[in-house]
Amino acid sequence: MSALAADDLHVAYGNIRALRGVSLSVAEGTICAVVGANGAGKTTTLNAICGLRTLTQGRITLDGRDVTTIPPHDLVPLGLVQVPEGRRVFSRLTVRENLSMGAFRRRSPRGELAEDLDRVLGLFPRLRERMTQLAGTLSGGEQQMLAMGRALMSKPRTLLMDEPSMGLAPRFVDQVFETIVAINKLGVTILLVEQNAYMALEIAQMAYVLQSGEIVLAGPGPELIDSEAVRTAYLG
Repeated sequence: MSALAADDLHVAYGNIRALRGVSLSVAEGTICAVVGANGAGKTTTLNAICGLRTLTQGRITLDGRDVTTIPPHDLVPLGLVQVPEGRRVFSRLTVRENLSMGAFRRRSPRGELAEDLDRVLGLFPRLRERMTQLAGTLSGGEQQMLAMGRALMSKPRTLLMDEPSMGLAPRFVDQVFETIVAINKLGVTILLVEQNAYMALEIAQMAYVLQSGEIVLAGPGPELIDSEAVRTAYLG
């Protein structure tokens, strides 16, 4: 069963056609990767799915429900959450306050929220040590952990991740990918856009290659690593 499906997505910026018929399907409980060169349309695809970019054509379904016209803030309670490119933490709020913001749309008992917070801090023990620290004073890797933890506090069933390793030191990159796999093992479906294509394809049960706003190749992630076309055009 597809947790998330996009069918024939078209997005334009003025006269520029950013997406030209993008279709993809993310099976429930899996990791799906989208890779491609800079400017291929990867972030636009995620933002279109989240309602942050207006479609000129296309349809999006979440757990079998048509959510094409649902506003972004109303998708969060339905279980669709994005960790944005560049982390975008609230720099003047503490780590604790940022994590609390992730649960803003939830109407859950305080005890349940406390349990979820403890679970998130179990994934990111470094954040537990910095709960009263301002988010803007964290390192890039710590901010990425915070952005991921904040998203998890929304209790997503499907999590979109946009370039989670961008700009991070190598020691944090490995940790981020280990955490992505750990989150998936908790039952969260993941759609991952990632500049480190090799690592993304290694963990993805399904992957799509974007070129100039179009899907040009699709298949199991590890199999695409061995594709000469992918290696030459996208992986170097």
